[in-house]
Amino acid sequence: MRRVEFVDTSILLNVLNVPGKNQDRETIVVELQARIDSGIHFILPATTIIETGNHISQLPRGDDRRRCGTGLDVLLREVIGGEAPWVLHEAAWDRGLLRTLCDGLQGQGNLVELLTSQTMGTGDLAILAECERYADRVSHLEVGVWTLDRSLAAYAP
Repeated sequence: MRRVEFVDTSILLNVLNVPGKNQDRETIVVELQARIDSGIHFILPATTIIETGNHISQLPRGDDRRRCGTGLDVLLREVIGGEAPWVLHEAAWDRGLLRTLCDGLQGQGNLVELLTSQTMGTGDLAILAECERYADRVSHLEVGVWTLDRSLAAYAP
């Protein structure tokens, strides 16, 4: 079965070599190639794109902001163009997604419980909600999340 993975911010920051957020870059680059070679395709959730752009915009050096911003721009254009290994997921911020954010994921508690217990923030929950909604539509694919975040990984399919 073909596999698609939603890429978390922790991975994308390493792929783009964002200073101060790239501690695992060597490992991630090797793992990225291994995943590509094994036929895995990747989706960039809206949350990952937003969080990554925020990290880039906060870099102290303008040349780092330009280099990383250019890298993000190139990557997004590859997604738009459907260039492998990227898959475009046209997720809608609609009632269904907001309901999933409020209600939480199946058996994991609702938004208030997750925030109160410091189990998960809305960014991670949004990634999981997008992933869950995508998986419901594509039963012929194995869907997962690629992350370095232990709390997110604990809830990821």
